[in-house]
Amino acid sequence: MSSAISAVLEKCDIYYDNALISKESIIDKYFSFYANSMDPSRRTVGITLHTGSVCFDVISVVAVGIGCLSYNLSTNDDILERLRIGEIVMYNGQRYRWRGTEYRNDSDSLYIKLEQDGVGKNGPSMRWLPYDRNKHRIFPYYGDSQKTDGRGVRRSKNSREKFLSIIFGIPVSEVPAQIDISVVVVAERNVFADICKKVCIEYNGGEYVNLLDIVPASYFTNSGVEYQFGSNPTKAESVIKVAGNISTARDLVLNNFGNKVIGLLVFGGEIPAGGSSELSDLLRRNSLKFVLLESPLQFGFGNKILEMYEDVSVFACTKEYLAVEQSIVRNSNKYTEELSRQISMVVNNVVVPERINGGFECETYLQIRYALLNIKQSNWREDLRDEFIVTAQGVLNLLNTAVFSMEEMEASIENRDVKFTVMSPRKRIEYLRELSDKAEAMQELCVMLTDILELQYNNMLTATPKRTFLHNYIAEHGLDKIAVIVPKAYYADILGTVVTGASYPPNVTYITPSRFEPKNDYDTVIVVGEINHRKFDPLNSFSSLHVRVLLYRCEEEAFTYRKKKVQTYTNFLNTKIGLSDKQSVSHAAMETERSEKEMQDFALLDEYINNFSSFDVYKFAASSRQSDGAAPVSEVTHVGTFTSGERVLISKYYSAVVFDADKGTVIEKDPADLVQGDVLVFTKRDDYTQNIVDAIYERLLVSGRLGKQSSELYEKSQYWKKCLREYKDKNKLTYRGVAKKLREYGSALQEVTVRQWLVEDSHIVGPRKVKTMECIAQVTQNPYLLGDISGYFDACRSIRHERREILKLIAKAINDRLAGFVPQKGSILEVVYDNIEKLSETKELEDISELSESVDVNINLVNRPITEAEVQP
Repeated sequence: MSSAISAVLEKCDIYYDNALISKESIIDKYFSFYANSMDPSRRTVGITLHTGSVCFDVISVVAVGIGCLSYNLSTNDDILERLRIGEIVMYNGQRYRWRGTEYRNDSDSLYIKLEQDGVGKNGPSMRWLPYDRNKHRIFPYYGDSQKTDGRGVRRSKNSREKFLSIIFGIPVSEVPAQIDISVVVVAERNVFADICKKVCIEYNGGEYVNLLDIVPASYFTNSGVEYQFGSNPTKAESVIKVAGNISTARDLVLNNFGNKVIGLLVFGGEIPAGGSSELSDLLRRNSLKFVLLESPLQFGFGNKILEMYEDVSVFACTKEYLAVEQSIVRNSNKYTEELSRQISMVVNNVVVPERINGGFECETYLQIRYALLNIKQSNWREDLRDEFIVTAQGVLNLLNTAVFSMEEMEASIENRDVKFTVMSPRKRIEYLRELSDKAEAMQELCVMLTDILELQYNNMLTATPKRTFLHNYIAEHGLDKIAVIVPKAYYADILGTVVTGASYPPNVTYITPSRFEPKNDYDTVIVVGEINHRKFDPLNSFSSLHVRVLLYRCEEEAFTYRKKKVQTYTNFLNTKIGLSDKQSVSHAAMETERSEKEMQDFALLDEYINNFSSFDVYKFAASSRQSDGAAPVSEVTHVGTFTSGERVLISKYYSAVVFDADKGTVIEKDPADLVQGDVLVFTKRDDYTQNIVDAIYERLLVSGRLGKQSSELYEKSQYWKKCLREYKDKNKLTYRGVAKKLREYGSALQEVTVRQWLVEDSHIVGPRKVKTMECIAQVTQNPYLLGDISGYFDACRSIRHERREILKLIAKAINDRLAGFVPQKGSILEVVYDNIEKLSETKELEDISELSESVDVNINLVNRPITEAEVQP
């Protein structure tokens, strides 16, 4: 077969949301890059950095979805040869039993033999079909039904075979009925779903086909649960397998059951900060014929990969590249107009460092930073030393970025204008003094540093220079759409009341870097300090032509240093895409060499502080294993810190309950989806790994508020899991062993799914396919399960629905509590409200990070707020 992507380029037009996007010059070049990168004759690694337009995401998905078909390893003859006698197959939209092939009537012609159940008193019927004319019309059926009585399977009308025939230039009869390879895409579920729903391909002078008509696709949770995109009436294995994170993608790539995974596409936003050991492992796997990473343009993206692979292919929308690229819109619609605007933004974007008089003197600021370095290298007791460094750095960052006075902040906290717990700067300084008294040889240095911070705190008690600038700028640009980037979510609470009045001006948005949406369009983006975040860097922000960074003199050196590093990286990209030579890159590197030496120690200090939580949990896990090796543990993959100062260790399979104050809703999130500013809802109880939904559900059951039927359904939803656990323990099986046994009865479950079901802190209700429940019953041979498979399956479905309803009730109860409303006496909401009052606490994430390697931690310390004292050895 020829390259599928090249054929699409020549013969097709791609539409997104009924808008033609594939005729733009830059998109054409982007598509060509994918065509060159997905060459079946060689293994490739590619990196693409674009403007952030959805057009690039669409092309990436279409390219890997169709391009991977060039790697298909099976012909129709191969597919039919692998069929077993009696297996259910599809032919002309109906189910049949495969009865093999045979020659008929002493002729040389081979026929396909199909059987279908009889209707009424009629016995089974048999069909003989000429092999060569029908082999492409028969393919395996992967659904649960065993009936072949002539009732058809609803199948969306599509022109899959005709489309692929034209693309590959082969007869329709040679188009494979089944695809035996897959590609894994790492992306947000909603992003991929939107693309699948809205993308359409025009071919053959006016005929149309949807992507999901060509290749089936599914989303896999981190527990391995599969959710099908669109209709897949024959239940064929998905060609595109979507995962929300690298860890799940790795499980899919390594799974030996089913289609062979030959490619990987990773959307940049799903790559952990600092890279990923699991991604590095995947890059080294020769079984993957291509690995492609795509992202909006950001500094340092793919650096490690560029160092690892000298021949990596690069497509980069740098300012220099786009300056010579045609940005004239060929087919005008809202997406191509947006693309053109983004190109203009990149080319004409100006980052203005606004020097603000005030703040720390440069010498004083350096004195603080060197003092922190000396304390870090001291022999002071480690836990106190680290606590002092992190607290002092936090106060330093606050004083550098505050766009409100300290009095305004203290008053906002005292008046509870700040929605969630934040320690006041005054109390933080008092805490530093308490720690200084315990600093032994470092006491003098700690006292000196605390004195400097307190002096600056007093200088900013009634006013701050950055507050004055921000207030004046907003007043002078009253009609401009402005985004103000603040380091913490509570800044917005304070700014929304004391700086700009009782309500936000409609033209001004206060937002943290983690929640900044680069696709939004602003007249000006204002950054309140030298902020560098994974999801937002002012030096790579193209949501506005004008980006203004408010800097005290003490912040300018770090900003200048980073600016030079960004330019060096950009020069390197330009070299990779053929716009400059290596000499200019070396020259740029030499220009930053002096800054590199000056800033190296401070960069290591910042890294130490940023990794403080991760380092702490590894140390604690090691000591706890030594002290109590018999205690039950849970696999921790993420570590977070709350604005209240407490920490949280989050297990791999935990479902975090998150409250959205703006929308007034509550949802459950996987750990990988949590971001800074998320407000988590926890239970106050001994079983800390149980989330608030489970806690309230149990109370409603005990109180009889859900009725007798719900109690019976709940017991059934728990029973299947109990049976499977007992079977595992009795037969001394691993999770992989259980998965293997289930597959013997027709299940497609992976080890990771079984583990997710059976670990102690799992919140999975039950299987989502009745076939899976049947396999569990067959494996365990439990008479109750075997006698009522559909009943146990329906019970799980009912409990899952009731949990969703409780999430809505929790959201209303929290909103009512914050607003001071009291629910009607005797209502079910009153029960939820009382439990929210008595059992729950809300905590706002200040930061959240994924561990480079998971670690086992005592289960009593996982998935709940913990104090520093609780994690001390």
